[in-house]
Amino acid sequence: MVEAEAPRELSPPSVGFWRIGRGDDPLRQPQREVMDMGDSRAGNRFDTVTGQYTVLYFGSTLEACFGETLNRYRKDPKLAFIDDEWEELTFMPRGSVPRDWRERRTAVRVTPRGRLPFFNVEHPRNLALLQQELGASLAMLNVTDLDVAVVRGPDRRVTRFISQWVWQQEDETGHARFAGVRYLSRTNTAWECWAVFNDIPLVEEARQPILATDNDLRRVAGLFDLTVH
Repeated sequence: MVEAEAPRELSPPSVGFWRIGRGDDPLRQPQREVMDMGDSRAGNRFDTVTGQYTVLYFGSTLEACFGETLNRYRKDPKLAFIDDEWEELTFMPRGSVPRDWRERRTAVRVTPRGRLPFFNVEHPRNLALLQQELGASLAMLNVTDLDVAVVRGPDRRVTRFISQWVWQQEDETGHARFAGVRYLSRTNTAWECWAVFNDIPLVEEARQPILATDNDLRRVAGLFDLTVH
């Protein structure tokens, strides 16, 4: 059986999506920053180029949120030689998630208000459209063939140009056409993610503390070989 092609535009899950945010205000918008063209790793994946808007990041599941946020705690194999020394110095072992990380964050589930769809950046026809629309900007980054590998690649300037283009799109009435960008995690493509533009109203449906016993957290910790304190 041939799998059906995903739509070019998508709505979020009917139950909403999850975010892991800092403190008691996990939906606080970040500061607006202009993209540094000289730093391919600056900012987050679908942040603005010009500083005109901000973006909050969500996952369809809490597991996706943990996967995206805990990726930086994974052990770098090249540093395995320091493990014994760190243990002797009583440093926290590599691959440890401090208790403080959990206590400074809150998990929140929201639903976006309104009916604006999300731009499905994984769709091949959307990638072809972006190649045509962003040709000059992509050429500055030596990108001549925009495909899924490039979108999931490490150069955030590419995805930030995409975000800016999506944010600028309008419908026939002159209003915003998209609520944000739907994409898949670089780490695990089973994790569906959503970059939501700041002018999209969000309705909070639930929130909860992050406990070391959380099943989604434990699954991700097992996948990444992490110890959660």
